[in-house]
Amino acid sequence: MRSLASFALCACLTLAGDSWAQDVTARAYLDQNQVGLNGQFVLNVEVSGTQQVGSEPELPDMNDFSVYLGSGTSTSMQMAGGRTTVSVTFQYRFQATRLGSFQIGPVRVSAGGSALETEPLTITVTDTPPSPQSRQQARGQAGPDIGPDDLFVETEVSKRRAYENEPIVVAYRLYTKVNVSSYSLTRLPSTAGFWVEEYERQASPEVERVVRDGVQYATAVIRKVALFPTGPGNKTIEPLAIEAQVRVQRRSREMFDDFFRMPSLLDERVPVVVSSRPVAIEVVPLPETGRPSGFGGLVGDFDISATVDRTSTATNEALTYTVRIAGEGNIRTVPEPVVEFPRDFEVYPPEISEQVERSGDRVRGSKTFEYVLIPRAPGTRTIPSVSLDYFDVVRGTYAMANAPAIALEITGDATEGPIVIGRPRGGIDLLREDIRFIRIVEPRFQSADRYLVAAPGFWILLIAPLMVVGGALGYRRHRERLEGDVAYARHRRAGRLAKRRLARARGLVSENTRREFYAEVGRALQGFLGDKLNVAEAGLIKDNVRKQLLDRAVSEQVADDYVDCLDVCDRIRFAPVESTADEMTAFLERAERAMTDLSRELTR
Repeated sequence: MRSLASFALCACLTLAGDSWAQDVTARAYLDQNQVGLNGQFVLNVEVSGTQQVGSEPELPDMNDFSVYLGSGTSTSMQMAGGRTTVSVTFQYRFQATRLGSFQIGPVRVSAGGSALETEPLTITVTDTPPSPQSRQQARGQAGPDIGPDDLFVETEVSKRRAYENEPIVVAYRLYTKVNVSSYSLTRLPSTAGFWVEEYERQASPEVERVVRDGVQYATAVIRKVALFPTGPGNKTIEPLAIEAQVRVQRRSREMFDDFFRMPSLLDERVPVVVSSRPVAIEVVPLPETGRPSGFGGLVGDFDISATVDRTSTATNEALTYTVRIAGEGNIRTVPEPVVEFPRDFEVYPPEISEQVERSGDRVRGSKTFEYVLIPRAPGTRTIPSVSLDYFDVVRGTYAMANAPAIALEITGDATEGPIVIGRPRGGIDLLREDIRFIRIVEPRFQSADRYLVAAPGFWILLIAPLMVVGGALGYRRHRERLEGDVAYARHRRAGRLAKRRLARARGLVSENTRREFYAEVGRALQGFLGDKLNVAEAGLIKDNVRKQLLDRAVSEQVADDYVDCLDVCDRIRFAPVESTADEMTAFLERAERAMTDLSRELTR
């Protein structure tokens, strides 16, 4: 046994010496050199001769013809001819978005103390999808092929011809014949030229069963928006792309595998990328005939009302005048009404509130303007009627909504000095500063016959030493537990380390340090999660993070928010996507909220 152990040790040292002596190289290759439009391909970056890479590979700009989807890492070791070769492979998945032949520039990576660069690659994007055999080979499986009729997304629009600023409701509906376990939006359509009202997205879309061309499908609306065209002309509603995780039964290549393995173990998830087709719409301009002079471009059906909290008051007492505009249309673009207030009224800028309701193919709501008025002179005053011009789509003509005039009775004496109209709100003016009010607050009395034991300070001095001793004992127990319980120590330090990393990330909020920023935030998220779960950061697999959190009774919303933050870090860190300083600051605040919510869920 000693001889055998010595021989094994010498062999390991020899193989290790050979592996340490090998050169470090890097190469890039594609899983397929030709891909169909909206299909996905994988860019592999293999670094051989080491398992330690100084930094993530720097990918070239591929936004011109593709969209980044996700990434993964694998490590391998091969022994041949007395040599041991180790390598690490970075896999980046993209979706092709443009037809043509494109060159992928060199990938730069730092490994083994030197800067490496791969050879450029060429990929061709065609309008003909690859054959089922090539798709199966690209996925490295022998499972069933998923055709374009098995899973697709359609864009449903409420109308294809509309006036400018008239709502067009767009619903993106998913049709499937296969088992879709989950999906994620990989590309949102551009909304340039539209004002957008997003419908509330349900956590679990309502699934229906429909028959289409004699085939039964399961269908659900995965996104719904209302688009208000901001100008006339021919416009295009661009496609929406998703990546669906389809559960398929893997066909084993070993003749005994299907006999000895359970059927559920043969199922696997296959990522499938699909997108909707673009939809062309025609936006016609509003007619010039009959257009009012003060028309602001509002389209729909609206009512206007004006109220005052009271019709009789004294001078220098505030009144609240409220104008409410309600109806169907783009309520957010309703302009502030033009009101001719009396000249002896002091008027403050209005407080504006909005309420928007989205249901079916209709967008309704209301917008309220609340003014504070202070009359400075007595007499009978009138706030004139308020009107609103809009274009009625149903009738095809311009219309006007009116609110009646309001009469006010003001009593008291006139105020000297100029009257300010439209002054800033929030300040308080002191009138007649030569008169000071009498102090009417009741003074505090103390009893003359007070005893020492009745004083709070006596009991504080008596109990304070006991509290100090108890605190010292608790602190000692806490230190002993930190030294003996690794899980407790990691749990306690998780927040402190995460704050330190987020502070470093906050100092990197700049467009020139975008990669370093998202890398630091990603390390903070992953380190915080590892400390909280007492799991090594290297052992955290992104695909299993959500399951681990749900197993620890973390709510689905908190788990999804945390995993989504990790996905954003991976996507923006590896893909050359531009991010502004404001977007980076907003994402940093989102990551902090995700950590806070996760900590609360794990400690409750």
